[in-house]
Amino acid sequence: MPERISIRAARPDEGERLRQIAIDAKGHWGYDRDWIRSWAAQGDFSAEAMLGKPVLVAEAAGCAVGFAALIPQGAAAVLDDLWVEPAWIGRGVGRKLFDACASRARELGAERMEWEAEPNAVGFYEKLGGRYLRDSEPTVWGRIVPVMGIDLPL
Repeated sequence: MPERISIRAARPDEGERLRQIAIDAKGHWGYDRDWIRSWAAQGDFSAEAMLGKPVLVAEAAGCAVGFAALIPQGAAAVLDDLWVEPAWIGRGVGRKLFDACASRARELGAERMEWEAEPNAVGFYEKLGGRYLRDSEPTVWGRIVPVMGIDLPL
């Protein structure tokens, strides 16, 4: 019997758990662990950050197994993060987080949602209706990644 996944707002005290989810998820694709830790150290997972923007957590049996964050920007909302523990990839957690973010973005008045896609996750986003919009500006690591988006009809 599949475990029940619930989506809830992040708590201010769970930033480090969410950072670890991001590290584990990025590591799933074989990136160098030192590079991943350096990348994750750039993220703000403070209590203020958890409260400063919509951060949604996927929870199973009382444990956070994924998270996503939005940055509202008027007509567009930026999907800032979407990470799932590797053991939970392919079990619907990412879809639930994505759908919850799209709903939240609509509630905030956004007409579309955009994000810089991890190249290994492009297929996942395409299955959810995401489409390529443009290339990103070079990231702090010098990478250029696809910017994807989805319209959010009412």
